[in-house]
Formats: sequence, C-alpha cells, structure tokens
Amino acid sequence: MRTLVWAELRGAWSSWLAVLIAFIATSFAIVLALLLLDSMNATIATGQVPAVQAPALQFIPAWNLALAAIGTLSVIGAVTGLVVQSRRGALARLSLAGATPGQVSRIVLAQLLIVSIGGAVLGSLFAIALQPAAMQMILGDRGVAAEAAVIRVSPLSIAIGSIGFVLFALLAGLRQARVAAAIAPVEALRAASGVPNRRRGVARWIGAGLLTLAIIGLAVGTTTLAPELGPDGADSVLQVSVICMLLSGAVLSLCAPLTVGLLTRAWTALIPSRSAPWVLARAAVIAKGERLARTVTPIALTIGLLVGLGTIVASTVALLAAIGHPGIEGTTLVSMLVLIALVLIVSISGGISVVLMMSRQREAELALAGVAGATPRQQVLITVFEGVIISITATLLGLVMTAVGMAVFISGLAALGLQAPFVVPWGDFAGVTLVCAAIVIAATTLPILRSLRRPARQVVAQLAAE
Repeated sequence: MRTLVWAELRGAWSSWLAVLIAFIATSFAIVLALLLLDSMNATIATGQVPAVQAPALQFIPAWNLALAAIGTLSVIGAVTGLVVQSRRGALARLSLAGATPGQVSRIVLAQLLIVSIGGAVLGSLFAIALQPAAMQMILGDRGVAAEAAVIRVSPLSIAIGSIGFVLFALLAGLRQARVAAAIAPVEALRAASGVPNRRRGVARWIGAGLLTLAIIGLAVGTTTLAPELGPDGADSVLQVSVICMLLSGAVLSLCAPLTVGLLTRAWTALIPSRSAPWVLARAAVIAKGERLARTVTPIALTIGLLVGLGTIVASTVALLAAIGHPGIEGTTLVSMLVLIALVLIVSISGGISVVLMMSRQREAELALAGVAGATPRQQVLITVFEGVIISITATLLGLVMTAVGMAVFISGLAALGLQAPFVVPWGDFAGVTLVCAAIVIAATTLPILRSLRRPARQVVAQLAAE
C-alpha cells in the first residue's frame, strides 16, 4: 500500500503541487491569525497600548481567523475535488488491477494526508517569519508604536492551527475519497481526460438553502438588534455585512455549476464574435462546467470581498459627508486589507491552484485543436479567452456578493436612522478586476506554452498513455 501511495503521488505530482499552494496559503492564514491573537494579547498586557485601542487590536486577528475559516470551506473542497476528477483514469486502472473501493479510498486519503502535512509545516514557517511584519502593520494602522509589539511564537497556537487544518483537509477530502472509490472502472477510463459534470446532490441544495436562511436571519437580526447596541451598532452592521458577503459566495459555490454555467452561457452569448479561438474557448468552458465552477468560486470571493468592502467604505464616507461629519480618519487600502487580508490570500491561492491543476487537461484540449488545424497563435488565444471568461464570470458573481453585503449594510444603517447612499468606487473596482484577470489569464496561459513547442499528436499520445 505504501508503494502505491507514493507511486500515485509521483504520478500526480503536478496536481498535488497545485493543491500544496492552496494548502500552504490556508494553513498560513490560520496559524498566523492564532499567533497574532496570542501576541496581541501579550502586547496589550504590557500596558503600552491605549485602552481604547485594545478591543480593536484583539478583534482584528480573531476576525481574520473567522473569515479565513469560512473561505477555507470553499477552497479546500474545490482543490481536493478536482484532484480526484483529474486522476479518474489512474484511479480506474487501480480498480482494474484489483484494488478494492476501500483501498482506493485509503490511497487518496493517504496522499491528501501527506500533502496537507507538508502544507501545514510550510504554512506555519511562513506564518512565523511574517508575524513581526503583520504585527507592525496592525499596530501602525491603529496608531500604536511598533516598538510596543510583543512577538510570541506559541507552540500551542502553531499546533492547534496545523493539526486543525490537517483534520479539516482530511474531512473535506473524505467525500472525495468516497467518490474515487465509487468510480466505475470502464466508465472512468472512457472519461479519463475529462472532468464530468456531476449532478448536484440534494445535500448541496439543502446546504445552499440553509446558508440562504442564515443570511436572511443575520440581516433581520442585525436590523432588529443594531438600535439596541448603541455606539457599537454601526460596527456590528459592518461586520455582519462582510460575513453575509462571504456566506453568499458559499451559496453561489454550492449552487454551481448550475448558476455559474447558466451565467457564463448567458453573457457569452451576447458576444457577437465568431472567431475560432473565441468559439472554441466558450465551448470548452461551458462543456467543463465543474472545472469552471471550481475555478470561478475563489476568484469571485476575492473580487466580492475587495469590491464589497470598498463599496461599504465609500458609502460610509459619503454618508458622513452628507451629515457634516469630517469623515473616517485613516481609511486607506491598508486599513481595508488589515480586515480581510488572510481570507484574500486563501481565496487567491485557491483560484490559482485550481487553474494550474487543470493545465494538463488544457494541454490535451489544445493538442486536439492543433490536430484539427489550429495554429499555435490560435491555441494561445483559446487559453487567453478562457481566462477572460473565467474573470468576467467571477466579477459578475463578485458583484452579486457585493449587492448582498450592501443590502444588509444599508438596511442595518436604516434601522439606526441613517440613510447610506450606494457608492461604488469605480477606480478600485477596475483595479481589482484587472489584477485578478491578469492573474487568471497568466495561470491559464503560461503553463501550456511548453506543450505548444511539441507536435500536437505527441502531446495527445502521451496524455492518452497516462
């Protein structure tokens, strides 16, 4: 069994390497938040921090930990699911060679355990190295001298974060291991090069419904309770708005690929272009609904959080200006990133990992296009257009998340007797979407350039042999 595990791990090294990127980022976010929370408590205990700033300094790492945990739900599920689907052919051959469903399941879980432990170790090392810089950023944002920082590297915090992450990864991978064990060998061999669209289970729709009810409950609860919280009412409205944005992203993820596929099919149908690269890219993206959904979700979380929080801040500034308030002192990009930095790292790494994981599959698709007569330039354009389609769909879903968060924010402030305008910072919106699009296009295009130097038939033959 040990030999099979390591052999499969080596055979799928490119897919697991992509998973490792997401795992490092996720464990880094969790461990760093725990280390910051411990160090911040030690810093406050010295008495060098103004009492008025202590609650905010304790809140920031705890808030980041909660957001990172929510973001991790989507990212780990996406990357572990695609590993199994990208290795359907290899898993089928194990079954044909006599491996039982239980053995196939244990092989997948063993590989996931190895990669998650590696991600936890590397993520913890990065967290330890970057903890001082993170402490200085948080303290500086609150106007506290960096010299007051007490940096503590707590073995207990590292152990809790690392072990918790590994257990969480195994829990997320348990369902995928069962999926791997249930693959019909002959059917999987026929579909070895593709990622099939699985029919959404009833449990996923139930989960989406429960999360929707949770969003409604949070919105109603905030509207009802905010007036009773006094000066803290506005802060509570802001926090709940961001949480609702994240939860709405999880709802969209659970409803995918139906929602993502329908949205992509709808807006791409409005593009009148009939060029071969665009037509092929659109057809490939729509046909690979599962791949599209898992790729779009983390990018949508990133765009939704950045644009949503920017819109909330811009709307708040406009409200304060309308009532004659001088404004929010120190409201900068750094202030925004301090609140959502870790969940952004988790989301971006998840999107990049999913895109990179599917590079082998794209090589096969482009090679087939080359056999059919597509030129190298057209093959590159196909991947570029695929990145564009992913980015635009993610942006549209991010705007849905922003709309949900703003709806909660505006209704909560209305309960406080404040009428906040809906102000979209178009410059920030354009910058965020362009950066995310550049990252996605680079991730879809750069990994396949090497395969274009080889004859298309050779690429197809090699991938078929695998």
